[in-house]
Amino acid sequence: MNIYKYLWFFGTKPKDSTARLLPSGKSVHVAKNTTLLSAALEDGHDWPHNCKFGSCGECKCKLIKGKIKPMVDFSEALTKEELDDDYILACQSRLTMDCEFEVELGDLIRVPARTCNAKVKSTTMLTSDIMSVTIGTDSDIPEGKDRPGLPGMWAELSVPGLDRPRSYSFASAPQNENKNEFTFFIRKVPGGKFTEWLFSEDRDPEECVTINGPFGSFYLREKETPIVCIAGGSGLAPIKAILEGGVNDQIKRDVIFLFGARTQQDLYSLKEIEEIKNNWNKESSFKFIPVLNMEPEDSDWKGARGMVTDYFEDEVVKKENLNIEGWQAYLCGPPPMVDAAGECLTRNGILEDEIFYDKFTDASNS
Repeated sequence: MNIYKYLWFFGTKPKDSTARLLPSGKSVHVAKNTTLLSAALEDGHDWPHNCKFGSCGECKCKLIKGKIKPMVDFSEALTKEELDDDYILACQSRLTMDCEFEVELGDLIRVPARTCNAKVKSTTMLTSDIMSVTIGTDSDIPEGKDRPGLPGMWAELSVPGLDRPRSYSFASAPQNENKNEFTFFIRKVPGGKFTEWLFSEDRDPEECVTINGPFGSFYLREKETPIVCIAGGSGLAPIKAILEGGVNDQIKRDVIFLFGARTQQDLYSLKEIEEIKNNWNKESSFKFIPVLNMEPEDSDWKGARGMVTDYFEDEVVKKENLNIEGWQAYLCGPPPMVDAAGECLTRNGILEDEIFYDKFTDASNS
């Protein structure tokens, strides 16, 4: 690996650059202090990505010519072989000159992002560390079917003083939101600058919150096979939004939805999930299973216990002799849970390219 490709030489000042993408031959104007991925998405290119802050590795591309400024250590998401072969993370790269990159652009649905100034309109504690946050804006956001975005997508939130925006999934299907409002489920991260501000009792309610989105490729793919959804913690947000979208469209697909939590106090949105179940297409089945892994043995809990992925494999797949080959899966939550779920599902017959996920990382594990 030629490490000098990645150095931002002393005295070099940021400037606008052009990125040429191979093999498509397309070009992207990259403004100074803008990442390669952000510029490509703003130009309307379907550049593979998911998290936008350097943990998933999906935006990787090969640097063919030029120099870039890396914003993070790429070795956290890329293998040694990829680094040796000059791969970079587009979401964490700024250009210092015109460059060429090798990347396979996709054909996923991408929705043009929009930036709005907003304020925190209301908050509700859902658990001891997860808050439902409603962001309200004066901008005119279309309603109903014309509202931009797909259920499962996310947005960037920022307040003055942050070093970078924070990414959070929308907790409701776009068509289910009130006019000019956006809902998020946000977990408090000890030491996290944004959540420390958000959860603070003396937070200024008039503080401007910048919202930019929608982003992401976590949305329901069209197919007729059954679906298994597995969520953990605040990862419930995009799963709930996707399932609300399924109700809105009255899709005819069987669903098994498992929600992993620590104790009964960590379960939330049960009423909303019950509404989804009750309004699911009557020609299909909807099964919801909350699974607790730290609930005291002497409590009144009569439901499922253990790690959510172990429970699905042992108590659902094996005990019920359930054949899940050909199914689709949607996973969202902490990286260890998502990784374990992916291994469990592929082991039991779901193809890797039919498993869609969104890993929730934060200041404690990014």
